[in-house]
Amino acid sequence: MLPEQNPLLAFTFVNLAMLGWLAAAAAPIVIHLWMRQTHRETAWAAVRFLKAALERQARKLRLQHWILLAMRTLLLVLVALAAAKPLLESGLLGSGAPTHRVLVVDASLSMNAVDAEGTSALDRAKRLAIKLVENARAGDTYSLVVMGADAGSPLGRPTSDAAAAKRAIEAITPSQGVADLAQALTTTQRLVDSAGEIGATQRQEVVLLSDLGANSWGPLAADEGTTAAEAYKKLDEAATISALDVGGSPLPSVAITSAGLVNGFPTLAAPIEVLAEAHVYDGQEVERVVELLVDDAVVAERRVTLSGDKPTPIDFVHKIDQPGARSIAIRIANEAGAEDRLADDNTRYVAVTLRPRVRVLCVAGAPGAADYLADALDPTGEGAFEPVIVSDADLPTVDLSEYVCVFLSNVRELSGPEAERLHDYVERGGGVAWLLGDRVSPQRYNETLGPRRETLGATPRPDVRLVSVDVKPQAAEGEEEVASDGTLMPGWLSPSVAAPSYRVDPLEYKHPIVRPFQGQERAGLLNIPVMRHLPIELPKSSSATVAMALENGDPLLVTGEIGRGRVAVLTTAATLSSLDPATGQAWTVLPAWPSFLPIVRGLVTYLANDAGAQSLLVGQPIDGRVASGSAAQIAVEGPTGGEVGRVAPDEAGSWSFASTKLAGVYRYGPAGDVPDSAVAVNVDSAESDPMTVAVELLPDSLTVRRAVGDAASESAAAAAPTPIHRWLLYGALALALMEPAVACLFGRGSG
Repeated sequence: MLPEQNPLLAFTFVNLAMLGWLAAAAAPIVIHLWMRQTHRETAWAAVRFLKAALERQARKLRLQHWILLAMRTLLLVLVALAAAKPLLESGLLGSGAPTHRVLVVDASLSMNAVDAEGTSALDRAKRLAIKLVENARAGDTYSLVVMGADAGSPLGRPTSDAAAAKRAIEAITPSQGVADLAQALTTTQRLVDSAGEIGATQRQEVVLLSDLGANSWGPLAADEGTTAAEAYKKLDEAATISALDVGGSPLPSVAITSAGLVNGFPTLAAPIEVLAEAHVYDGQEVERVVELLVDDAVVAERRVTLSGDKPTPIDFVHKIDQPGARSIAIRIANEAGAEDRLADDNTRYVAVTLRPRVRVLCVAGAPGAADYLADALDPTGEGAFEPVIVSDADLPTVDLSEYVCVFLSNVRELSGPEAERLHDYVERGGGVAWLLGDRVSPQRYNETLGPRRETLGATPRPDVRLVSVDVKPQAAEGEEEVASDGTLMPGWLSPSVAAPSYRVDPLEYKHPIVRPFQGQERAGLLNIPVMRHLPIELPKSSSATVAMALENGDPLLVTGEIGRGRVAVLTTAATLSSLDPATGQAWTVLPAWPSFLPIVRGLVTYLANDAGAQSLLVGQPIDGRVASGSAAQIAVEGPTGGEVGRVAPDEAGSWSFASTKLAGVYRYGPAGDVPDSAVAVNVDSAESDPMTVAVELLPDSLTVRRAVGDAASESAAAAAPTPIHRWLLYGALALALMEPAVACLFGRGSG
């Protein structure tokens, strides 16, 4: 094999050739011996005096000659060693084996934190990574992994081109995403494995440059079994792993950690109320100016004192006159002298879609079955809600996308296609409420809308099984968790029973529908007369929530989630026309009770699931659904304006847009039309916390060194073998300048 075909062989030949120049160091000695003069001793009286003088200077001359000889010899030795580019490894001078070095640069949101000089942790990481490349020796190869919103391997595969590696490092840009350590370690493993294709590579080294933020590194410090821990364990078997901690900032950390609408249905008829929370992570109390922005324009501001003990609530009320998708933001103003380590978390976005009125579809299963609903939603005819009443026969022809939720009052049954349409509507984020009555067929509801029968089990009392509406309970050990399987009812109905109840149990007012009644005992919620209802039986591991119950413990109002939407079941009637066949009395007087109006409006707010204020985190995809078979593409506009991409729905009408790398409000809609929907994408507030992972909790094989301030060069040097050829050249240059001066000095002394 020719040397040029094998990098290792070529590398060896070059070193041997360079070291061969060490033989040139013997040239001064050979010349010195060659030029030694021989002489004959001849007795001459005058010479005795001269010989005596020379003998007195002999020792001094010999010392000067040896000094000059040593300087000239050392000069050639230093030049030869510098040409071989030796490394200082573990305190020993050696040639060092070629190394494949994988540089893993953390580019997550927390790496944008700056110090008092304005230098970010990412800038320090990039500077150290470039230094590691510059300090590498001939024959080394490089790989680069970035973890953040733009995660991946910019170089693609290992390379020996140092210039290309430096350009790739310099091109790393700050991101607003969260680092996926497990994914980065898996990508690093792939690069380490692929490095075997390069023959010169003998040792594998991985250097992670990060701030060691607890949000990203926590999984590695956790117990074994996490994806990150497993990926690290596998990588540790193939490479030497070290980490450079580039974090640390003395500046305070202030952030807007949450923001949302108080009224889930913003309309042009009333002002919107935005509630946000700000947090100071270092425990100090600071004053800041907080601004409210609508479509990037500041419309209100106030100065608030932020406490370090707990989040500080901040609220704004503002009237918007223009309909459509709107961007709302709560922002901490950038004031002179108001220092903050991380600026990207100072803004929180809310997306709203403003309508003149909120349309609610009321499906009547019998004449007049939805009249009380319509009156509760819009008693004056000029309110924010616009109820639209249709019969159950007209339901198949109605465009459900025009309504925020659907109420079905005393509807006997639904056909398979009708149930499928409603299920698709709920999956896309809509809401459906079932208000039962004397026309309802429990058998048909169970067959068409009920959950799978194999999950049937006894239903605990509501006060025992109540769970938070924000947390879905886990299935008990040995039980199967109920999944969304095309059903719309959270349980199974039984035939109606006459069980008079004159008291309603609000279950500690935990559900958002009944929470407004807390402290309002005179509002009539607690003493609603219910004469007849349909008992509902819930699966053992159901995620449904009982919001209200009757005196005997039977659920009165049950809610649940399906896909992105929600459903609710009122087990009694919402009309006075449902009569008990035995007594001729109405099932309930709830429709005429004072609490009926707030209950109905609470149902609308809950079922719509804050449809006007969707929020995602950076990196999470925007999902949506359109009518099945729709061929129209969905155009997405980014936070800075302008179209950022188009996606085509699949056969089922589902679509997904994944490039949400920037925080802000994204608008979307059919291509060619004005976007009529919006979603807010925010940074992960966990990245705002400057807490770092405890080094002692990390694997023992991981060497962690601090790399901030004046210690940066030392840390970078310790992370890789130190090249000393530059210092050898500096020494040779110094000797080359000193030798003539020393020779001149000695010559004058001899004269």
